[in-house]
Amino acid sequence: MSGRLQRAKMNAVSTLMHQLVATLCGMVIPRVMVDTFGSAAYGATTSISQFLAYIVLLEGGIGSVARGALYRPLAECDNEKISSVYYAVRRFFSGIGAAFALYAVILACGFFNIADVETFTWEYTFFLVLAIALGKFSEYMGGITNVTLFYADQRQYVVNVAYIVTNILNTLLVVILAKSGVGILWVKLVSSLVFVLRPFFFTLYVKRHYAIRKTQERAKLPNKFTGIAQHVAYVVQNNTDVLILTLFANLEIVAVYAVYHLIVFSMRNIATSFVGGMEAVFGDMIAKGEEEKLCRNYRRYKLILTVLTVALFSTAAILIVPFVRLYMAGIRDANYIQPLFACILVLAEALNCLVLPCQYLTIAANRLRESRVGAYGEAAINFTVSLVLVFWNPLLGVAIGTLCAALFKCAYYTVFAGRYILRIKTRRMLRDLLLTLAVLAALAAVGVLLHGVVIPHYAGWALCGVVMVLLTGGIGFLLGRALYPEATKGLWNSLIKMSFHKRKKGEV
Repeated sequence: MSGRLQRAKMNAVSTLMHQLVATLCGMVIPRVMVDTFGSAAYGATTSISQFLAYIVLLEGGIGSVARGALYRPLAECDNEKISSVYYAVRRFFSGIGAAFALYAVILACGFFNIADVETFTWEYTFFLVLAIALGKFSEYMGGITNVTLFYADQRQYVVNVAYIVTNILNTLLVVILAKSGVGILWVKLVSSLVFVLRPFFFTLYVKRHYAIRKTQERAKLPNKFTGIAQHVAYVVQNNTDVLILTLFANLEIVAVYAVYHLIVFSMRNIATSFVGGMEAVFGDMIAKGEEEKLCRNYRRYKLILTVLTVALFSTAAILIVPFVRLYMAGIRDANYIQPLFACILVLAEALNCLVLPCQYLTIAANRLRESRVGAYGEAAINFTVSLVLVFWNPLLGVAIGTLCAALFKCAYYTVFAGRYILRIKTRRMLRDLLLTLAVLAALAAVGVLLHGVVIPHYAGWALCGVVMVLLTGGIGFLLGRALYPEATKGLWNSLIKMSFHKRKKGEV
């Protein structure tokens, strides 16, 4: 128990550090790229990255299926079974490299015409796609088997350390190269080469810390094909917006979407970093039959996420437009001031953040097949609504599609986890969700009303941000306390005990 708790703390701290670094680095790169190469060029690279992201279709959802298969042997320290699953996953990816290379070449040949690129020539676009593909290949395929093992074994901190180092190195190189007058093709190529370092580190770590050995036994991965289908739905859901904007709008609008999505997604990652590795914790408890602890920890995670989601996303809804006005000051080739779009996108990502404990429970309990309607429905709703509304208003259309899909996913996984895993009444679970949604919607509406507020400098914006986080955090705490009183009391008692223990240890 102490080892599980210790790893959970390390995962949470390292995930928070990783997300903070990723957020800071992620805010530097778009501004430098837009300022140096223009919105259309940055939009083109964003669109290329999203098209290349369809490589995860080839992963087939094996990652989540493998994690579900690894929880029990890891809990029982069954090295033979661990090795069997490990090599089953590794074999699955052995032929992926050639398939992705073929896909990248096809995309490189056709992207110029697909996106109506006007900034670059066909030849330049061809090599730009291949340069970005190198980074995506290493990101998705390099060491993915090892990453799956780390997540299942509550060693997410290993992955986080590698990402922190490479993110910082990548940002430094991008800024230096862009400011020195190097073309965007070379910037992207060097950036891709940085990410090739990760797989080598993961392989060395596995060799030193695991007794993985080759085995002739072929592990059976339950729900393999369900995992594949759900992963396809997941990829469609996460890439629908940029795909539709690329096909039916223009690259300047893609750049606007990318800037707002980066900010909102960073908020989500920061919020979830405080409960990093919860899927592995749930999986370990389910494998050991600790039902009471599972429910207690679910409520504790839900409490923390509720407070953080209300605080961070409400602040984002109110201050995102003033921030973008500062962030993109001087850029005139696209309209980056989009208050209604911003607030809808914020609300959608807030819902995606709130539902994570329920969604992770289905993976931890290896119930992918039973919960497949949630993944399929989310992707179908997002794609259909976005495709219909993009002709009315491109940005608002895809944002509304994302929000509708998030509402469906939230309701579905909340009911599923409550009924089939936690054994909690559906009415209570939905009540908690609706109350949280009402508070978020009200605070997001404030953001729309205050979008005209101009903050002249970053220091003033940061001060406003601190004040808003404290205010909305207070609202989130009151809401969390009302919805999860037992979890609030338990968490508070744990903090007091931890503080007392540290003080007593210091006295000794």
